[in-house]
This record gives sequence, C-alpha cells and structure tokens, in this order.
Amino acid sequence: MPNSIKTSIKQINDVSRQLLSRIQSVQKNSQNTHDLSETSKEKNSKEISQLPELMSQRKELITHLFSHFSSIEISSEQVLLIEMTSIDNELTSQSKACKNIITEQIIKLKNSTKIIKSYKKY
Repeated sequence: MPNSIKTSIKQINDVSRQLLSRIQSVQKNSQNTHDLSETSKEKNSKEISQLPELMSQRKELITHLFSHFSSIEISSEQVLLIEMTSIDNELTSQSKACKNIITEQIIKLKNSTKIIKSYKKY
C-alpha cells in the first residue's frame, strides 16, 4: 500500500480509470451483441470478469487512504481529490447506463423465450 497521500490518491484514480474503461467497453460491446463474433464475446466476458477484481482493488485503496490519513492531510491534495470525485461520478453514471442496457437485454431475452415456449405449444 502507498505511503504518501499523493501516491495513494493517484493509485485510486488509476484503478478507477481502468475500471471506467472496462465498464465503457462492456457497455459498448453489450449494445452490439448481435454483431459480436465469438472472439469478441470472449473478450467481453474476460473484461466483465476483471470488473470485480478492479472494484475490490479500488475499495482497498480507498479504505487504506481514509484509514491511514487524516481528513486534514487528505484535503491538502485538492486537485487529485477533485479528479477522484469526477472519475467516481463518471463511474456511477456509466455503471447505471450499463446496468440499464443489460436489463433491457435480459427482458428481451425473457420475452423471446416466452414466445418460443408459446409456439412450441402449438
């Protein structure tokens, strides 16, 4: 774990950017599911599987920052904190958008499954 506040916040921002990039990639690929080849689907699955690891790493870094440094010490790095907040807001909005896309796909899938079942009855 980092020993300085500046290093700690920079690491949080780096991991947050990686997480944001993965979420955006998953979101983009999820919107184009009909056009995906098998290799693209595998890549998308791989990126999805990396999300929990990045989230866990980010959580550990944030916990470390707030448990090892005082609020006065942390506030001395305002520029980095503003960047961290900005990335966090973007993560929140992109996560919600990705969740909505996936929810819509699940609903479409369930509806198509219901249609298939009803056709099989006849």
